[in-house]
Formats: sequence, structure tokens, C-alpha cells
Amino acid sequence: MKSKASYPLLILTFLCNGFSYSQETANFLLFSEQLQWTNPALVGLTEQKRLGIMIDSQWLGIKDAPKQQTLFFESFNPSQKLNLGALIRNRSRFAENSTQFFLQFAYPIQIANNTYLQLGAHAGGDFYELNFDYLSSIDGVVKDPLLQRQLRFIPNGGIGIYLKRKEYVFHLSFPRLLEGLAFKNIPEVFLPNRFYFSTAIARSFKTVLDRELFTLTFQLHNLGLDSLLFQLKGSYPLPFGELLLGVNSSKSSSVGFQLYTQGVFGLAYAFEFPIHSSADLKLNNHSIVLQFKIQSKN
Repeated sequence: MKSKASYPLLILTFLCNGFSYSQETANFLLFSEQLQWTNPALVGLTEQKRLGIMIDSQWLGIKDAPKQQTLFFESFNPSQKLNLGALIRNRSRFAENSTQFFLQFAYPIQIANNTYLQLGAHAGGDFYELNFDYLSSIDGVVKDPLLQRQLRFIPNGGIGIYLKRKEYVFHLSFPRLLEGLAFKNIPEVFLPNRFYFSTAIARSFKTVLDRELFTLTFQLHNLGLDSLLFQLKGSYPLPFGELLLGVNSSKSSSVGFQLYTQGVFGLAYAFEFPIHSSADLKLNNHSIVLQFKIQSKN
């Protein structure tokens, strides 16, 4: 048993050592709470009604470094054929600040005893702000129009699916379908013109007694700064929670844990770091999730 459980750790270690130098980290999607905004079909899979907050901080000690705060909610009711969710997500990076909000819906379908499907959709929008007030024009112009504060609201929506069959899970989503409609009025420097998607496939490995050993997840998306990001994640159940390890194509690694309690409170933490870096800047990322269980499955 112990030798089988060490297989994914060896795989992740090999991939980490195989990557070359990195200059910039890219945010991992280790936790289910980090995935909620990417795919509305994942709402309600925990079979809990819960409220939580997630905080991401990069490059600690650097003024105006990238930060992110997310307030999320999801509701599960076995007597109703609809799971509900909502989130407010604020991101800031130097002169850029955006606040995103979504209302989410997921429709569960039990296809067979070992096959489960969930269809999801969300709707909302993004408030984008560019503020260069602390900069000055190099040609001496007191109020350079290029450096003036810019505000934009972009309506947005997305769809997704989640499919589980036996030990396999597949999900696919397009979380920002309407964003491209606004590009004719927004300069290219404001937002990347991109068709966003996220997809993943996972397999759970179990013992002959049906006890879970670990889960291995392959994920591909273009939701970050990179045009395309591949991530490999391993999760290992513990008596008190879950251990998470990850590596991605931006030459970054991540380690984290989720603490499960019998009460209403839950905690998760992850630390992301470049595998190799020639820069003096510490390109690390810290993620903390605090969640409160309102109601569990009866």
C-alpha cells in the first residue's frame, strides 16, 4: 500500500526537477474554493451550505503587488434540483484593480448509479479600474490623458459541465463568454483579448477495500497571465484533512493543506514558489481559505 501511495509524489518530484528557470509565478488552482469562479457546475459538490473568504498575496513586501480577495457562498439542497452559489472577487495589481461578481446555478443529473452529471451557468460582471495617479508624464504634462483614471463595467457570463463516472472526473468551462463583446471600446492595454476556458480530468486511486489513496488531476486553462497553463496536482487524504502538491508549466510548485473539522469552521493554506529563479525578487504566493459551514447534507 505504501509503495502505491508514493507514485504520484515521485511523478510530481520528477516534473519539478525537469523544469528550467522561472521568472514569474502563476496562481495555482489547488482548492475547490479557487475553482468555483472558473466553473459554475462545481457549485454544490461539497453537499454543504457554506460561506467563506479566500485571500491570495504575491510578492510580500512589494508595494501594490498582486493581491486577491474572494467572498464565496454555495448552497446544496437534496430536495431541490438546483444548487446555488455566489461570489465577489477583487483583484489588484499595481495600477489595475477589478471587482468581479457572479450569481451561479448548477443543475445535478444522476445518469446512473456510478455516473453523475452537473450543468452550470453564472452571470454577473466585472468593474475594472486603471489608476496611474502616482505616475507623472515624462514630458512634463501635469495631467496626461493617458495616465487618467479609467473605469469600465463589463457584463459577463459563463457555462460549465462536471461529469463523474466511477473513479474518473472531467469538467470543462467557459467562464467569461461575454468579455470579448466589450473589446471594441477598450484599449488592448486594458485587458487581453482572449477566449477563456478551463478543463481538467482527474482520477482517484483506491485500495481493494475502497479506501482512497490519492487523486491525480491534470488541468489546462488560460485564465492567468500565461496564454496557456498546464497544471498537475496530487491530493492525499489525511486523518485530519488533505495534503495537496502541484506543479505547473510556468515552472512553479505549490504545497498546501486543507483542515477538516467536525464543527462549522474550516481552514486551508497553500504556498506557491518558483522551482528555480535567477531574480532577487521573491516570487512567492500565499493563499488562505477560511470557511464556515452553515448546513451539511442530511
